[in-house]
Formats: sequence, C-alpha cells, structure tokens
Amino acid sequence: MRFVIRDETVHAAFDMLETHATPAAAAKAMRERRDDERRAAKARAFLQATGSVAEREARSLLDETYQQACERFYAAVEADEEYRNQRSKCEAIIEAWRTCQSNYRAMGKVAA
Repeated sequence: MRFVIRDETVHAAFDMLETHATPAAAAKAMRERRDDERRAAKARAFLQATGSVAEREARSLLDETYQQACERFYAAVEADEEYRNQRSKCEAIIEAWRTCQSNYRAMGKVAA
C-alpha cells in the first residue's frame, strides 16, 4: 500500500500559505499590540493602587480595565495561533509530499 498525497491537496496547501500570509501577519501584529495594551493597563492600575507592593500587584491584577485587556489579548492569541496552526499543517502537507516525490524518484532509479 502506498501513501499518496493528491496534487489538489498540495495545491490547496500552497494556496492557503499564499492567501493567509497577510492576515496571519496582521494577527501576529495584533497579538503584540494587545500584549502591550495588557501590560500598560496593568501598569496604570498598579500606579493608581495604594498599599504595599503585594497589595498594589493584587489590585492591578483584579482591575476591570486590566481584565478587559487580558480578554482582548487572549482573543488575539487565539487568532494568531489559528493562523500558525494552519501554516504548520500546510507546511507538513508540503513536506510529506516532497518526501513522497523523493521516494518515488529513488524507487524509479532502483527499478531501472
């Protein structure tokens, strides 16, 4: 039994890599922006809080603005990871196809 990757599957993988390049870059950039916003929200909350450093840290983590920034960050991470997973899947398909093609060529040389 042979393992076969159809040409349509490989072409679809290449197409997805091409069409998702810009949205994937935007998702990664948004992840970075949301991380910066999250850290800034925590810092603002920390500076506004009173008490010991531990109390200020706890209050900043519980701050509503910080919590909202965290939720936006998590959504951005999810979108970025979805693109990364799709890219990894496409790269794995292409690499498996390349390996199969190499094996077919090697078998042809042995049979000849």
